[in-house]
Amino acid sequence: MTAELLVNVTPSETRVAYIDGGILQEIHIEREARRGIVGNIYKGRVSRVLPGNAGGFCRYWPG
Repeated sequence: MTAELLVNVTPSETRVAYIDGGILQEIHIEREARRGIVGNIYKGRVSRVLPGNAGGFCRYWPG
């Protein structure tokens, strides 16, 4: 089986698709007008950890 990562970038949108064995496994679409922070890398510091919840809060700085 082969795996492929397909990427299409336009000025207004970026699309990424992961295909494994000819079957679409994942697709991600990010529009320029609604850019998020998911997938980006940020430097930050953990400010609080929630016990028993396996979660916490981080403060981050772009750059």
